[in-house]
Amino acid sequence: MKTFESRLRVWCGLLLVAGAVGCTVSFPDDVPYTCTETADCGGDGYVCTSLPDDGPRYCCLPDPAEVCNGLDDDCDGRVDNLETACYTGPEGTLDVGLCHAGESICTREASIACVGQVLPGLETCNGLDEDCDGAVDEDFDLKTDPGHCGACNNDCSFLQDCVNGECVRRQELDCANGQDDDGDGFTDCQDRADCDGQSCGPQCVCQEGSKTEMSCANGEDDDGDGLADCADRADCPVETQCGPLRSDDDNDYPRCQVNGVCS
Repeated sequence: MKTFESRLRVWCGLLLVAGAVGCTVSFPDDVPYTCTETADCGGDGYVCTSLPDDGPRYCCLPDPAEVCNGLDDDCDGRVDNLETACYTGPEGTLDVGLCHAGESICTREASIACVGQVLPGLETCNGLDEDCDGAVDEDFDLKTDPGHCGACNNDCSFLQDCVNGECVRRQELDCANGQDDDGDGFTDCQDRADCDGQSCGPQCVCQEGSKTEMSCANGEDDDGDGLADCADRADCPVETQCGPLRSDDDNDYPRCQVNGVCS
């Protein structure tokens, strides 16, 4: 026999004898009463629920909302189950991109925590909107980024640049600046792939990996090797024209001599 049932029958019996037309019962808040169904609880908003983990059933008066207090406030058989969505991210980011709400739970310290939510993060190049601003991979220039050339994570080699979304071999920018512009280990004229036939300064051209004098008659050391004009025997060998015509005879012009002078 349930605790409240025996008392209820006695109270109702007395009331009926006295001619009463109805029977209501008020349950003390600090005393649980067992039940089988809600009808056993005498009305007034009481419901028949069970203790957590399918424990014994008892009459419970629900509160409007569950709070973090170690009790089953809403009489659903579960303790501190808030079951409310939560989101702590910036306004306008909820349900944008990867961001979504989580669930409110009670902590051991009786405070409320939000679990399972996804907040805006750092944008990476992967086809997803991690920072939840409505745009995908907007921080990456697929046309010029050598780490994401034409597509996310498509890496160009250290000898390549990303040009219009394609990895292309980097070239020497200047064949006379003393710098290895393309990082291939070769500087200026030594970089034959880029500089052969290219200018290496006034009256200087790169040939077969070396600077070469283009003028044997200007009095200048055009290739910077310390030898000027005919004295630069490698570039101005014997019989090379080294001065203007001296007569109407096409063959009458100064030439480099064996001693490296122009006469």
